[in-house]
Amino acid sequence: MKYKIKYTEVDQATNYPLDVLSGLTGLGQETIQRLISEKAFSTSHTDEGKETVNGKDFLQWCHSVDNTIEVEQDTYPTMKVNE
Repeated sequence: MKYKIKYTEVDQATNYPLDVLSGLTGLGQETIQRLISEKAFSTSHTDEGKETVNGKDFLQWCHSVDNTIEVEQDTYPTMKVNE
């Protein structure tokens, strides 16, 4: 399923923890981890050891893929079952 990434809240000068970036963009943390492993953008670590993504790097990648990414569908239709 194609997903249009929300990026308007991402600031170029900020390093975002993965959970915060997930909340701002609508991407799942697993998807962000996969993109990191694919070297889509780099990460750094805070003094406390928290992994972060630079907003500028993320936005450059986001624009390079036309703000669209292929993700797994996470909502499925349900069927009523007769008992």
